Amino acid sequence: MLSATRRFAPLLPRAVSSSARYSAAPVRGKSWTWLKDGGHRINPCNSPLHPAVVHDGLKPEGDELPVQEAYTPQSQCWGCGPAAPDDGLKLRSYRIPGGLQANIKLAAKYQAFPGIMNGGVISSLFDCHGNWTAAIALMDRSSLPRPPLTLTAEMLVQYKEPTPPNVDLVVRSQVVQISDSTTVAGKATVQVDITLHKKLSGGAEKLLAQGSGVFKKLGALRAL
Repeated sequence: MLSATRRFAPLLPRAVSSSARYSAAPVRGKSWTWLKDGGHRINPCNSPLHPAVVHDGLKPEGDELPVQEAYTPQSQCWGCGPAAPDDGLKLRSYRIPGGLQANIKLAAKYQAFPGIMNGGVISSLFDCHGNWTAAIALMDRSSLPRPPLTLTAEMLVQYKEPTPPNVDLVVRSQVVQISDSTTVAGKATVQVDITLHKKLSGGAEKLLAQGSGVFKKLGALRAL
């Protein structure tokens, strides 16, 4: 995966002057155990990679769920909403170290040309997957019971190869950095690298598209 800091430096928001390389470690002085003891439900996705498990040893309580179903089961977002109409993409993203990963097939009805998916559909996948990556990273950093609302500030997508319909695809993201604005009304931003691969035989993958996005925190809770 190419470094967004190196290749997409113009995407970095100018209002941000202080930043730190992303770390999944929680803010010192805050504890997931403390949140749980206070009556908050934490780690509803039951991921073994949630910092409540990694740092506080709180075991998952069931089978792992995608973050969309765990935190916004009523969302009707066309790209990632579990409650979206049947023509929605229904992206299902799971935690991986430093980011998220989703497996998906894209229906032929979203082709731009025979055998070639519409580029806007690919961008929609990146938009949803990147936003969730940013929201989860901000939640983890501040030891919050739920992810905050984030929206896409900027995104650049490079299409390396045509994406075919009805094949096994994997969308993968990595947090590059979390930045804090120095202005009073400023909000934290998260820079994320995202890639789309076609699965090949024997566990190999072929890169189809890659991108970098900046996602801005706008609210305390993830919107439905």
